[in-house]
Amino acid sequence: MIMPIYLYGTKVWDAPAKKITKFDDSLVGLIRDMFETMHNADGIGLAANQVGLALSLAVMDISVMEDYASEKPLVAINPEILESSGEYTLEEGCLSVPGIRDEVTRADAIRVRYTDGNFERVETELTGMWARVFQHEYDHLQQKFFINRLSGVKRQILKPRLAKIKRNEIRSRYPVVALIDEKKSR
Repeated sequence: MIMPIYLYGTKVWDAPAKKITKFDDSLVGLIRDMFETMHNADGIGLAANQVGLALSLAVMDISVMEDYASEKPLVAINPEILESSGEYTLEEGCLSVPGIRDEVTRADAIRVRYTDGNFERVETELTGMWARVFQHEYDHLQQKFFINRLSGVKRQILKPRLAKIKRNEIRSRYPVVALIDEKKSR
């Protein structure tokens, strides 16, 4: 089932992501729906708060990118970043901040721990694009966006565009929920 993506400014971003303690069929269904939602929106990563759920869960699939076609999708339940090293800068965008892209510097290598889609505990090192996507989704679970990593000047310049996102004055190819929509439903 394709779920709407919650945009920057919606209430879900005010709530910290809760650890998942129940591993059952409903979680499997949520993971499946999140992958379907992410693929429908042409994304490569999606955190649970992006679909309105303050849960510590993210799905990622970089196989749609030309150089990563053989990569398997990744499910990260209750992810943690244990260590990081190196850095590189690359342009990023976000399904919850449509129409905005900018250069973001992130660690090039990270050591992570999470529970995977088979409910197995994993501790591994991620590098390059996997490290970048994991950090981007992990930021969401910490109530952050890539724009939080931009300079104050760049964030100031983006304010009018972010206000339009909150008012849902954007075009999107996928279903969204904006702050204005939440206010109307009260």
